[in-house]
Amino acid sequence: MKVTVEQLQDIIREVPFASLLGIRILEVGKGSCRAVLPYDPRLLQYYGLVHGGVIASVADTMVYMAQATLNGITHNTVTTHLSVTYLGTAGQNDLYTEATILKNGRRLISGMAEITDTTGRQIAHVTATYMRLDAPVRQP
Repeated sequence: MKVTVEQLQDIIREVPFASLLGIRILEVGKGSCRAVLPYDPRLLQYYGLVHGGVIASVADTMVYMAQATLNGITHNTVTTHLSVTYLGTAGQNDLYTEATILKNGRRLISGMAEITDTTGRQIAHVTATYMRLDAPVRQP
């Protein structure tokens, strides 16, 4: 089962919150996904930095997309654990996320994401765990 950039971008468009963030999928591989979050002043906190919740949300979304490259886009999972280590502040730059699945288990799926800015500076390291649900998601 091959999942394309276009299929994942369609999911982003269909989910109101993900669409609001403006994530653009750049490439997909087996168990991996790369995306950009274009700079948007609406995503900043009071001091002019990208809000930490935005960074966590992008990472969560992208690790989910990475697992979809292995399990398909109709496979239903929910986040059971998300740990974000903020390594730097994100100002007025695009942010790049590289997500990889570490273990695609029968019941649990574990992955990670690295977020950097346009200069390559590390912004966050994220680990995530998802639980498989028995019911399929809505059909595309």
